[in-house]
Amino acid sequence: MNKAIAWGKLFLLVLVMMGFMMAFYTITFFKNRTIARGFSFRRKYCRTALRILGIQYTHENFHSGKGACLYVSNHRSLLDPLIQLGYIDAFIVSKAEVGDYPLIGRGARETGIILVHRESQSSRKAALGAIEEKLREGFPVLIYPEGTTYGGELTKDFRRGAIEMAYRLGVPIVPVVIEYPLQSDYWVDGSFMNYFIGKFSKRGKHKVWGRVGPAVINSEVKSIAIDTRHAIENMMQDIRQSLPDHRYFKS
Repeated sequence: MNKAIAWGKLFLLVLVMMGFMMAFYTITFFKNRTIARGFSFRRKYCRTALRILGIQYTHENFHSGKGACLYVSNHRSLLDPLIQLGYIDAFIVSKAEVGDYPLIGRGARETGIILVHRESQSSRKAALGAIEEKLREGFPVLIYPEGTTYGGELTKDFRRGAIEMAYRLGVPIVPVVIEYPLQSDYWVDGSFMNYFIGKFSKRGKHKVWGRVGPAVINSEVKSIAIDTRHAIENMMQDIRQSLPDHRYFKS
């Protein structure tokens, strides 16, 4: 592995982010700073970042609806939002620490993020209220109900609050999957910088697969979270069966 390759990619990511932020502030100085404009800049930056990192993302979208919906995704790595937000325009719920990251935090706040302290009940309640507000305003929201990254075969138990709230609002619940080919591609503990250097010191493409499924239907409020989790797990297994080079959970 050549660590210089990874550090070079990281340096380029920072430079490109600074360029995007300068362009965003310049344009919004003369034009209104709208949510749609923020989403657009974020989407373009994320796709640029994927090219810099050599991430080859195969994405399928079976949700044709517009307006408010709750995207519910499994969570494998801190790279997940960077990858998914290149293809999904939505407010995203993230841990509060992200707001303190240099550059990343500022960019996230400008382009649609809901921050939550996972250990704080009051913060989680406030985040739930913020999610409801955005849904009522007609915006989509992306959540990771496992609460943290998970390296198991499928998913861990979901936190149900946001899913059940969205169901009561009559907002479509849309299952989303992200999957990597190897267990080593998951980030579940240790230093993220060590993970980043280890992964992106390697030459070549890094394959990732994603799918946005159709909205979950024919559910009741007491079962909507379970049904959504099952829909995600079914999509995960379907993706794996179609990938000859998926080696982690092959039977």
